[in-house]
Amino acid sequence: MKSFRLKLIFLCIAAIFIILVIYQNRAVFTQTESFAINLLVWEYKTPPILLSMYFVAFFIVGILISYFHGLIGRFKARNEIKNHLEKISKLEEEIRVLKSSSPQQVNPPSREPQNA
Repeated sequence: MKSFRLKLIFLCIAAIFIILVIYQNRAVFTQTESFAINLLVWEYKTPPILLSMYFVAFFIVGILISYFHGLIGRFKARNEIKNHLEKISKLEEEIRVLKSSSPQQVNPPSREPQNA
């Protein structure tokens, strides 16, 4: 419960900070710009868009990149966990077989006195 409250407090502080930065720089965020690309054989220019929309678009692209990067790691971890669970079940079965088998009476080797 403390962890949840701590996360909630941290998120509130971060949200307040972001809102404060946006409010103090609203002239920048309401400005419109258009981007152009010139590849010598082809030229393209975007229509004027608010800079805030560019910020949001790049933020979403960053979130998607980090999500897909983490997704690859999760797939690798899932396969590794599956392999470990299979090995655990094999070892548990081996333990059950060894426990259920009757213990063999092993006679210690007889020691004969050496005549020298």
